[in-house]
Amino acid sequence: MTAMTINQAVEIISDLLQTLENAYWEAANCEEKDRVFNLSQILNAEYIELLKISVQDHHYEYEVISIAKAELLQALNNFAFNCQQHVRRQPTATRLQQLLSQFSNNLN
Repeated sequence: MTAMTINQAVEIISDLLQTLENAYWEAANCEEKDRVFNLSQILNAEYIELLKISVQDHHYEYEVISIAKAELLQALNNFAFNCQQHVRRQPTATRLQQLLSQFSNNLN
């Protein structure tokens, strides 16, 4: 497996943020909304940091900036585990699982 570039990370995180927004509005209670919001905050901080990087450098290998890599992986894995039980709409759940898996696998 080749290393994920900054450009690929920006695209995946952007897609994840959009899908998490859908999951937030589809959530049935505050606990579910909090879970989605927590991951959104982590990914949003990372996304903002990545946007500060020059476009000319987007071909370089991606490294996590805003949080420890292990903490990010843990947050993604915890959310993926809970996602199966709490995301109500199948298209959102499927898309989230795909993106979470893709991002997590590329971080390892």
